[in-house]
Amino acid sequence: MMATILTLIILGMVFQGLLAVLNSILDTVGVNSMLSNIPVVGSNLTLIWAYLFVVISDIGGWGYGASTEILGLSDFGMDVGSALAITAFIPVKDAAISALSKGVAR
Repeated sequence: MMATILTLIILGMVFQGLLAVLNSILDTVGVNSMLSNIPVVGSNLTLIWAYLFVVISDIGGWGYGASTEILGLSDFGMDVGSALAITAFIPVKDAAISALSKGVAR
């Protein structure tokens, strides 16, 4: 259980770092604002990047100790489920780092 949570927190950290670099490159080229203004894509852009991160790095089949497959969609469902898990663990990672920093400061 703890290994699963730690894996998702680390994947969230790696994904956030990758996202920062990707956003910087897209801002330099001038494409990021254009992508953000597309109605459906703009509001789900982080999830789309997470899905591409999972597909490219081939971590969708890891399973995290439980099946991440959604809607019986086989590999696509596992990739989307993994992307959702990584995206959902970004706030958990922020909270864990904040709690650790408060504990160390005492």
